[in-house]
Parts: sequence; C-alpha cells; structure tokens
Amino acid sequence: MGKVSRFRRAQIQRRAQQLRQQGQIAGWSVERIVAHIQQELPDVRPLEAWRLSYGWSRPQVIASLAALYRQAGLAMPAVSSSMLCRWEHGQAQPGPEYGEALCRLYHARSDQLGLATWVRGMGSHGDRRFGGPVATPREPHGREPQVLGNDGNIGAGALSAVRESVQFALEVEGPGGGPLARDQLDQAVQYFALRYSAFPPSMLAAEVHRCRAVVNAMLGHPQSPGARTELRRLGGWLSALLGNLALHRGDYSAANIHLGTAGGLGADVGHHRLTSWALGARSMLDRYQNKPTSALDLARGAVDLAGTPLHRAQMIAWAELPALAELGRHGEARDAISAAQREMDAAPTPDEPGRFGFDTAELELHLAEAELAIGNATAAGVHAEASVAHCSPGRPGWAAATLTLARAEIDSRRPESGAQLALDVLDSIPAAMLRETSRQRLGVVDQRLSKLLRPGMVAVDLHERLRTLPSLGPMETSSN
Repeated sequence: MGKVSRFRRAQIQRRAQQLRQQGQIAGWSVERIVAHIQQELPDVRPLEAWRLSYGWSRPQVIASLAALYRQAGLAMPAVSSSMLCRWEHGQAQPGPEYGEALCRLYHARSDQLGLATWVRGMGSHGDRRFGGPVATPREPHGREPQVLGNDGNIGAGALSAVRESVQFALEVEGPGGGPLARDQLDQAVQYFALRYSAFPPSMLAAEVHRCRAVVNAMLGHPQSPGARTELRRLGGWLSALLGNLALHRGDYSAANIHLGTAGGLGADVGHHRLTSWALGARSMLDRYQNKPTSALDLARGAVDLAGTPLHRAQMIAWAELPALAELGRHGEARDAISAAQREMDAAPTPDEPGRFGFDTAELELHLAEAELAIGNATAAGVHAEASVAHCSPGRPGWAAATLTLARAEIDSRRPESGAQLALDVLDSIPAAMLRETSRQRLGVVDQRLSKLLRPGMVAVDLHERLRTLPSLGPMETSSN
C-alpha cells in the first residue's frame, strides 16, 4: 500500500466517524463497525479501524494504555502518538507485551487487530498480564470523560469551591480568621500544588491570587505571633505558585517579583524549604533570560538551603546542573549529574508529588537536557526516554520530556523522528495548556530543523503549526 496523503487521511477520519455514528444508531457492535470501515475504506488497517470504531484519538488510547499498565502494577509504557501511528499504518510492529495490552484495551483478539503474526498464544483479550477491567478513554454512551481543568467550566468550578470554603471559615472565625481558616488555606496550597498541571495556567493563577488576597486581608487584622508567622508562610507558598505560573505564561517580570516575595517571606519566617525552592525557580528564570552566571549563584544558594536528599537532588538537577552546562563547565556539570543521582538514591522516598515536589521523571528530564547542552545526544536520548516512560501522556511533564527526546533525535541525525515527536505534543495538548516552557522547547526543535538542508515534510508541517500557534493570553489576576 502506497503512502496516504494528509488530505486523504482527513477524508478517512471524517468517513470513519460517519460510519461509526451510523453503526451506533443502528445498534451495531464495535466489531461490525470495524468490518464496515474496512470494507469502505481499504486504506485503513485493522488496528486503526478498531480505534476509529471506538471513536478514540491516539492520545486517548495512549492514556488508557498507561492506565492499563498501572492497573497491572507495571511501569508506564513509553508509547507516543507517532509510535502508535506507525503501528496502525504497518510501518512498525508492536512487541508481544504492547500487543497484549492493545488486545485487552480493544476487547479484541490479536488476529482481529492484525497482530497475529507476532503476538502469539493469547486468549481473546490478551489476559496473561492485563487481567481485570479496562479503563477506556470514554465513558458509557460515548460521553467524553471529564478532565479536570481542560474544559474551563469544570476546572473553574473546582477551583472556586476551594476558595469559597476558605471564605466560609472566615464567616465562622471572623475577618482575622483562626485555626480553621489557616488550616483551610494550608490545604488550598496543597490542592493547588498537587493539581498544578490539571488547569490552564491563567485559570489557576486567578484563584491562587484570590487566595493570597485572603491571606493579605487576614494579616490586616490582629494576629498572635504564631498565627502571623503561619500566614506569612502560606502567603510565601502562594507567591511561589504565582511566580511559577507567571513563568509558564512567559511573564518574566511578574515571575521575578512573585518569586522574590516568596523567597523573602521564607527567609523572614525561617522556612528554608520555601526559600530554597524560590531560589531554584529564580535560577531557572535567569537561565531563560540568558543570565547563566546569576542563575548559578542562585542555584548554589538553593542547594545550600535544601534540607533533605530529595530536595538537594531537586536543586542540583533543576537549578545548578543546567546553569553549569550552559556556562560550558562540563566537568563540573558531570560532577553535578553524579551528585544529583547520589542524592536521589539516598532519598527514602524518591517521588514527592506536586509542583513543589520532585520525582524520577523530572530528574531524568534535567539529566537529558544537561547531556544535550554538553553535546552527548545519545545519553540525552536515554534519559529523555526514561523521563517519558515515567510520565502520563498528554501532561506537561510528558510534553517536556517528549520535546527533549525530539531534540536528542534531531541531534542524532533522525530529524523526521524528532519533528514527529514535536507534532505529537501539539496534537496531544490544547494550546491553552501549552506552557511557555514547552513553547520554548518547541522553538528550539524548530530552529534545529530549520538548519538542515532538507528538513523533510514533517518538519515543514511542524514549522507551519508553530507559526499559527495561538499566543498565550494575559494572566488573570483579578481579585473579584
């Protein structure tokens, strides 16, 4: 079968959707819809026909494969949209484990998916490793699952409910608040940090700003010394969140102000963890503004204040290592890579969730980016693939790792693969959720590709997609 054009692919998608809708109205089974799609659209291979019959996108299938692996207690699969695309178009073959997972996901036999020649010995649903129910991408009756924050209404409602609970606590304890209001604010900080990536940055920034305004109003009333210290600490963490959100919106001036406030409040109340994190974030900010020497000074201050092995690994990998690599101090960067890995190995729990935490996926991401700066694309690719494998597809961390892998592929003379990985990110993440940091990584990928004599059609497509990418809107900081 010859190569199918993008125009033809679009036609196939539209007609497959029509056939699926007709089949659902008539009460057909998924298997019967598959047969009709293949009969009318001979360009479509079995594996793709099953996905189209369910009405799923490739990112939805990847997310469900990840859920399936988690249910089975297995490590997250390193499957990308481009990899699934190659399987569906017969350009590559999934291994036995991936084939087994696909059988389970689609509730189909391996021969029905066109996998019989290399996936052998399975039951009807590939039940050797992936027993039990499958978490499918859609809820019953074809309704899309409610993804927190991605549709605006659901996300805004969840966020405003948090603030309203804090305000009701003030109704009980008075405008200056008390133990209940402070506890609610502390839980709000944890909520925002743990769900940082679930909301568009502008939406989350608006609610964080409103909660910080509540803290500021409470400080305007008489407080005991202990209560005042606690409120200033909470105000510091909320300022840290606002600084990071401003960075992800590309507003460097606001980010610097918020992060400076966070660090100052942390120092004032003696909360070294807050001060260390704020210094690390300011170091990253200086690197983005091409000030690596200042970034290194801030990073070393952050490392000095880090109180646990996990936090030291975070500050070394997140702040010190990239600054050293950008300054060309490659020997010291190698030492920093070893130090970050030692500290991570020494951490009792190597994964701390949330915006202020650190985990294996982030460590591998920073190691990959450092190896790219040093000039070792092979090692960078290994670390980037490890980071992707530890991320949930479609999330900001996955985007960062995938784009870093794209750079490694380009630097390893595989530009088509790198360009396709970048397109996977654009296909998987809505523009409103695409952070400034990911946009910068996309820009670097595009620049790398533009320097090639023959970038290829995929690179041309990527360049056009980036040229028309909607810009980030203004930060929402209203206190209303």
